[in-house]
Amino acid sequence: MKDQRPAVNTQHKAQVFPCDLRQLILWGIRHNVTWNTEALGFSSHGPPTAPPFLSCPDAGGDHGSPGPPGEPYAAHGPTPAYRKQQQRNVSAAARRSGLLQPGTAAADPQGERASEASVSAEILEAACNASIPGLTGVSNFTVFLYCNLFQAENGSGDLLLAELGPDLHATCSDAAWYLSAAEDDFLWVHVCSEFFAHEFNHTVCANSSFWLQRVHQAAVTKGYHYFNQSSINDLCVQLSTETGRGTAAPDEGCLNRLAVRALTAQDFQRCFLPNDSALVAALCGQAALPERHLALSEGSWAAEYCSKMYNVSSSSSSYVPEEICDYRKWELRRFANSTLLEICGRAQGLREYLCENAALLQQLQQLRPNTPGFSELCAAREPEDPDPDAGKCFLQRFFELLPAPYDFDMSQLCVDPGPLLVEVLQKLSVCELEDGGPGGGWLGALGYVLRVLDFMVGVSAGLEEGEGEARQGLSQAILLSSLLDNASFWALLQPEASLSVLHTVAVFLRREQDPALKENLLSCFSPLLWELIQSEDNSSSLRVLMQEYLQMPRESIRTLVMSAEKDAVKRFLSHMHQSWDQLHVETAQVSQKELQAMETMTAAFIHKFPRVTPELFVDLSQFIPFMSVSDIMSFPASLIVNDSVLMAIHDRSSEMKLPQKQAFVKRLLQSSVVGDVPTWPPYFLSSMLPLLPYLPVSRFQQLTSQQLTPLVELLANSSLDGTRGRHVLRTLLNRRKNLTGDNILRLGVLACYLDPADLGLYLHAASQSSGLWQQLARCVSEGHVSPTGRLSTWLLPAVEALDASSMSSAELSALSGLLPQLGASFLQSLSTKQLLELLTRPGLPSYLPAQLTMETLCRLKPLHPGLSLTVLKNLGWSEISVDAPCQCWRDIVSELRPGQRAMVYTALQEMVPGGGVKNASLPPHCLLSFVPLRKLMEAVDGEAVLKDLRPYRDVHWFPQQAQLLFKKIQGVKSITREYVQDLGHMTSGMSCDWIRLWTNDTDFSKLVKLVSDLPGNLRPALRKCIVEELRIHPEINLDDLNPWFAAGLPVTMTERLSNTSLTRILVHIKRHFPDFLKLPRYKQMHLAEQAMAVLGSFKSLTEGEIEGDTLDLLGPLAPFLERGTLSLVDREDFTVRLDDVRGYCLPRETLRDLSTLLTERKLLGDPSKWEVEDVEHLGRLVFTLSAKQINSIPLSVLNRDTVEQVLVEQKLWEESDVGQACMSLWMEHSRQTELTHSLLRGIVKPRNRRAKVPVPNCADIRGTFPSAWTANQLSRMPQEDLRLCMDVIGQDRFMSPEQRRSLWLKVRQIYGPVRDMSPEQILLLGSVVTEMGERELQEANLTHPVVLEQLGTLAAWAPKKMRAVILSVMRKRKLKVEQLAALDLAMLGHLICGLYPSEINRIDSYNLSIACLFLREATLPCSDEQLEALTGRLSRPEAFGPVSGWGPEVFTEIGTLAAGLQDIALSSLVREQVEGLTPEAIPLIPPRKMAVVFSATQLSWLSVEQAWAVTREQWAELDSRQRHALGLAQYEGDVLLEMRGKRWPMKQPT
Repeated sequence: MKDQRPAVNTQHKAQVFPCDLRQLILWGIRHNVTWNTEALGFSSHGPPTAPPFLSCPDAGGDHGSPGPPGEPYAAHGPTPAYRKQQQRNVSAAARRSGLLQPGTAAADPQGERASEASVSAEILEAACNASIPGLTGVSNFTVFLYCNLFQAENGSGDLLLAELGPDLHATCSDAAWYLSAAEDDFLWVHVCSEFFAHEFNHTVCANSSFWLQRVHQAAVTKGYHYFNQSSINDLCVQLSTETGRGTAAPDEGCLNRLAVRALTAQDFQRCFLPNDSALVAALCGQAALPERHLALSEGSWAAEYCSKMYNVSSSSSSYVPEEICDYRKWELRRFANSTLLEICGRAQGLREYLCENAALLQQLQQLRPNTPGFSELCAAREPEDPDPDAGKCFLQRFFELLPAPYDFDMSQLCVDPGPLLVEVLQKLSVCELEDGGPGGGWLGALGYVLRVLDFMVGVSAGLEEGEGEARQGLSQAILLSSLLDNASFWALLQPEASLSVLHTVAVFLRREQDPALKENLLSCFSPLLWELIQSEDNSSSLRVLMQEYLQMPRESIRTLVMSAEKDAVKRFLSHMHQSWDQLHVETAQVSQKELQAMETMTAAFIHKFPRVTPELFVDLSQFIPFMSVSDIMSFPASLIVNDSVLMAIHDRSSEMKLPQKQAFVKRLLQSSVVGDVPTWPPYFLSSMLPLLPYLPVSRFQQLTSQQLTPLVELLANSSLDGTRGRHVLRTLLNRRKNLTGDNILRLGVLACYLDPADLGLYLHAASQSSGLWQQLARCVSEGHVSPTGRLSTWLLPAVEALDASSMSSAELSALSGLLPQLGASFLQSLSTKQLLELLTRPGLPSYLPAQLTMETLCRLKPLHPGLSLTVLKNLGWSEISVDAPCQCWRDIVSELRPGQRAMVYTALQEMVPGGGVKNASLPPHCLLSFVPLRKLMEAVDGEAVLKDLRPYRDVHWFPQQAQLLFKKIQGVKSITREYVQDLGHMTSGMSCDWIRLWTNDTDFSKLVKLVSDLPGNLRPALRKCIVEELRIHPEINLDDLNPWFAAGLPVTMTERLSNTSLTRILVHIKRHFPDFLKLPRYKQMHLAEQAMAVLGSFKSLTEGEIEGDTLDLLGPLAPFLERGTLSLVDREDFTVRLDDVRGYCLPRETLRDLSTLLTERKLLGDPSKWEVEDVEHLGRLVFTLSAKQINSIPLSVLNRDTVEQVLVEQKLWEESDVGQACMSLWMEHSRQTELTHSLLRGIVKPRNRRAKVPVPNCADIRGTFPSAWTANQLSRMPQEDLRLCMDVIGQDRFMSPEQRRSLWLKVRQIYGPVRDMSPEQILLLGSVVTEMGERELQEANLTHPVVLEQLGTLAAWAPKKMRAVILSVMRKRKLKVEQLAALDLAMLGHLICGLYPSEINRIDSYNLSIACLFLREATLPCSDEQLEALTGRLSRPEAFGPVSGWGPEVFTEIGTLAAGLQDIALSSLVREQVEGLTPEAIPLIPPRKMAVVFSATQLSWLSVEQAWAVTREQWAELDSRQRHALGLAQYEGDVLLEMRGKRWPMKQPT
């Protein structure tokens, strides 16, 4: 049998780990954790074994083993197998043997007792002489062993037996003995099985004749039931299952001496026979009773002995003469007569006389040290003084001392105190406690007493109600007392202890609400829990543990892993790897916090081992999706090429992110083992297949046909992009090879990159198009091909001819990318259920259109651009709970145009009482940010906000709304520094004056930290205020600031930042790069240079070379280094990283450096010698070249496929977050147009003088863009091609008026009279609608809200046509200017400029103030007079009142409209009002007007964002003082930077 102690516990015990199992249990007890003591092995199942810590002076008292001093019997007793069997047979064994009787004690250290004969010696001698038939409770076999030893020692026995001791070898080999005597005393069967296993196994277990005899014996005696209950069979099973078990006994102890034949008769008596009182009681019973004496034969030896012991005759009564008990006349020796003391125990005053006479007691102890009489007498005497505990037994008193409360009547414990407890107390009072042993001293005594009490409670009567709680409390106390006794703790620990500990810890972690307490547990005991989990293979506990780890602070996770021993971490990783599938960790479903925790844990595991081996990497493989790029790049290059490592990467590839795959590829290429790409063998390519699509283009294009041919089927199911996919097709497919439909289908994703014109032929073939259109539709839906590209020219007609209602769910799902192009007509045949399944997600319940709820709307993301007021009004507003999905609404708001947001606000006003403003508890409170400032001014009361902050503090307010609310609160309550923390998002509305009130406060740094941590973009004026205060208070630690706030600090202040803080800034920049692009150019350059220094790469920069590792660390910051830096990069490393550079934002001054670098001979060389692969390799980086260089590229290279690929990549980049931010700052449309036309010259222009001017078809338009073709070319397009391409044509906002006019004339022929055009057709026209005639605009139906909102966003209107539209709408709706509602004004947008100034002066001022929130971002094409009229209406009392009374929040609310304020109003602005101007409004102020209205002082008040918004033309009109003030504002007071820096932005606003 296996050891009862878990293997892990042994190890921790050996290591003396400070957080071992005992410490864990103790920690749990201290924190009210209830352990399962029964499963741990600390609940009694029978009377406790003899205590090893007692040294008693008398052989007549407790008997123990003759072992050496200090050796605990529990540690050297029977093996765990014996202990376990002993528990099962405790009742029978206790009755049959004195070994388990509670009177048995440990051995005398010297094996000696007092010379006086034992009171039981006569009984034993009588048993040996057959004077009595036997000993009650002792088997004849036991008596036989004792008598052999006794007679040999006294010369009357066999001398050979005396010399050798009992021959147990012979006895345990005797089958007849087993059949006759063994069942009488099962202890000796255990003796044979434990210490003479060979003889026992051979005689009993392996002897078939033995079992036949047993069956025969049972048949004769009719003892079938007894035979079936025997446990000999169990012992045989134990022997058969034990491995490596020897027959050697423990070193010490009674059984050891028995086995080696070293026992004397006295030793044998002490070890295996009952104590004196038990023998006397067994022989005489209650001898004082007359009926007992009658049972003894008159004149027999037993009767005489019993009469002598109890000093009564067999015929007399129980009367005792008084003179016998006159203790005052006793001599000293009579006090030593235990029989006399027992008879006279109740004599009045005897106890006090004896127990209070210290001198008498000392003399008696010296005379008779082994006599227990006086101890029992003194222990039982009653006190003279009144005792509140009088009448309470020991058990009751003990339980009352325990700290745990009990809900039962503790007096019931006194029902049967039992002689056992009396005997135990006698020992503890008389015997001496040994110190020095592991279980010695008072601690051992306490543990022994607790076990006795536990046993007594178990056998006590009348405790059914409270026994469980009583024993539970005792078991916890026993457990606590055992924790400090190392030997007894590990001896008692059960095999099931690990499972019990894990279960208890798991329950605690799930129920505990204090994160700090759980973190304390895991931080200390995680290695121990890991070992327990491994030993029990317990995945449920591992799952609980992982869930708790993910809730811990990131630094705590790192500390936990780094402080654990390496071997423990390795074992834990190995076990976790094997159990990962059982943990059900879904990478795509983890929260952001859990994701960060997993990333931290992964990094800690990697950093724990300086060098990762293949075996360790495999154990780490489940964490691959959470590995950082830097950690991946830190792996040894040779590791990545290992077969097992590649297999692990292959298994986790579906969960990996793009940067991780690219990092693995880069590290693989750095290995010297892999060699050149053309030499890679097929098996290596197959093993790295998941990484193959991310091989740098320069390397992928080196793959040969021999290498690619075996991989075609595998690559067909991969995620190859266009550049790599086209290389595979060029390499493997001969241009002259005839493709079939089946071949195309087998190509999988590679079919996406075939020539669309060739695919069109197969799509027209009905027999082959069924599976082909699905494959090509998936190309679009999965993003391999543009939905508006050339392929859709042939794919859309093939799909439109199909019946959507008959399609399966899989077929409809394949069309998801084409749905916008297919239009509403294709979907009309689908049921509501099919539409919802198609446009949302599978399994969503069906809703009728009138039952559309917000939850459904949130999932209809593709349809959000078509939201109308009717749809919004039909939302189930009343069903929206208070906990509405606000994140969904925020996403919708970010996607909607201002006019659509106005529709949401209008619907909110109509469907929710008070618009949700007066009662913020009304749902959904997150829509409060839709409420215009003017409405908040009248509806929100400061006291109402203070009554219930919750709905207000959690709203993502606009800056101007937060400013207003902060003022409202400040008007009714003095806002303290402590209270401001409770304001949530309203905190961002604090003013600079309020901040300055706390500058001298000792905790001002905490306030600065609070402001820097505010979510979202901080108000520029507030940021400027904080920076100014930081200059005044240099003692504030800048490293405590939020990384993004610190990134925007002045250059001189960022130099005070530590490397740790700078590293945090760089990490933040890479994650939020669009925010970095909003910084001034000089700050961008400074941060890039600091990144070089922090990353340790500044040395390489000074040495004149930048390697690939530095480029990887810099990432998108590389182009922002000082001009000329790119020329220092290693050419080979740069080539490998061109894929990364294609996604970067490239400042204008960097373009020339990059162009020079790309055209070097070591890279791509002269563009005139380029091939298709070179252009595909560059992608959108072609636009870094000059127009002259692009014109030198051979026309044969710039074919339709290649050009379309470049343009699609450029468009996707422009639509990305980085692209949008970059284009708004660095992209010059004129230059981009020139470069694009150079790229398209071979397509849109004749290739030679004799060639005709090409006429575009729909495929040409989709493969390029409409504005690339002249008006004449567009006018010659076939009508059918024009109809198929209107969705693309209407989206081109760069067409000239001539191009739009020619298209409108063509479209009018297709659609017919404008009065018959549907709203959908008008929407499809896009910017072409601006070329309708004035009469046509008046005839067309433009009143639909969605149509009117889109027309209001167009910027190509001529003034007369704007007026025609607005007059047409007002006439058809029968409205006057005064009746235009806020929603009407918001939807009109640019069309407002179609009103004359006199008409604008009639607009309702209140409605206009409401509409400002939705007009504030528009650049209205109004004249100065029209703008002044608009701002004049806003200064009416019904709106915001006089300009002089406006706060900064009003200027922010009206946004770009502020540029229309009158000169006198602008020149009178105070600092707080100037700070409220938005950066978008600054460049709209006419240059001459700015120079006149703004003084140098006012310009110095501008924030950095406002100052850099000044245009080059405005700068030119300023005088020297104004320029200097503006320069200081741009460079935040740094005079040196102001003197040498440029003072206008890189591009002009459009």
